[in-house]
Amino acid sequence: MPSLSVGLTFFTLSMLFGSWLARLPEVQARLMLSEGQLGLALLGLPVGALLMMPLAGWLSARLSSGQAMTLSTLLFCGVFPLPAFAQGPYSLFAGLLLIGFVNSFMNISMNAAAAAVERHYHIAIMSVCHGMFSLGAMVGAGSSGLIASLGVSLQVHLITVALLMVGLHLLLRPVIHSLPSAPAENNGLSIPPRALLGLAFIGFCIMIGEGAIADWSAIFLRKELQAGPFIAGLAYAGFSMAMAIGRFMGDGIRLQLGLGKAVTMGSLLGAAGLLLAILAPLPSLSVLGFTIVGLGFSTVVPLLFSAAANTPGVSAGNGIAAVASSGVIGFLVAPPLIGLISDHFGLALGLGFVVVLAVLASVTARGIKA
Repeated sequence: MPSLSVGLTFFTLSMLFGSWLARLPEVQARLMLSEGQLGLALLGLPVGALLMMPLAGWLSARLSSGQAMTLSTLLFCGVFPLPAFAQGPYSLFAGLLLIGFVNSFMNISMNAAAAAVERHYHIAIMSVCHGMFSLGAMVGAGSSGLIASLGVSLQVHLITVALLMVGLHLLLRPVIHSLPSAPAENNGLSIPPRALLGLAFIGFCIMIGEGAIADWSAIFLRKELQAGPFIAGLAYAGFSMAMAIGRFMGDGIRLQLGLGKAVTMGSLLGAAGLLLAILAPLPSLSVLGFTIVGLGFSTVVPLLFSAAANTPGVSAGNGIAAVASSGVIGFLVAPPLIGLISDHFGLALGLGFVVVLAVLASVTARGIKA
């Protein structure tokens, strides 16, 4: 039950994100934003997360696991509907900035709780928890497309989902408050040492890809392939479903292929899937392409964390922090970069840049020794 409660907290965070991301096309249309303007507005979330990261780590270290998870979850559910009320790019940026603040706190608290459960009960749940995150994103994006097609307003939709997630957390609260606490660790940004530069670069490339698909897949189907809101929502839902499947199977994949080969093949599979998504003449084929990307990318970041934690001469905590920091920077870069490229050359070429990055990641991964 403790592990389930932590996994459902991961689910809560991504359920809300999936609900929002699938409806980004209508936000763009309502506010009459270009791809470049939308990309800059979306920058609010990773900037908020980046600014809050040191304080979130400090705060999580001074609360019990249960207290930190409860406070961060309730705050996150409280602020998440704000972007639905945005009246322009600046208010959208401000709303996402606030969400980024709280997201950083929630992300650190639930990962710390998962680590504490692993240590206390001598079980492995981190990979499954991240699988629950992808599962929540799939449910959120898939249901969001259906809800949008029924004409439910974004404001009502996000408020309702947030209230449901509050209810779920309150049901789990007795178990959550009995969770063991983890020792304080460094949760801030970390510059990668020379031994981790290759891993950090791969993380940067793949996390740009994950961020680009989260922000732009539904918009691509709506604008480039004229898909309806339900089909457009399936792009990120399919991506998240495949991410969940891949992460639940990640340990077995590593045992079969080895870490370096698994990262190489995952990056190449992601690149091939994204090419299919971009070049497909039909929305259904594009959705299939985005789903294949999820399967390819699913195990890459967890495997990078494992490699970083076992790099000779680097402590496990510092290794993971360095690779995680490169991913945060990737998320920072993704929204404005894809938006800028799309403004000048079209969204297909903007996403095509991610294909190049995935191929570069696969080449770099050939040098991983593990």
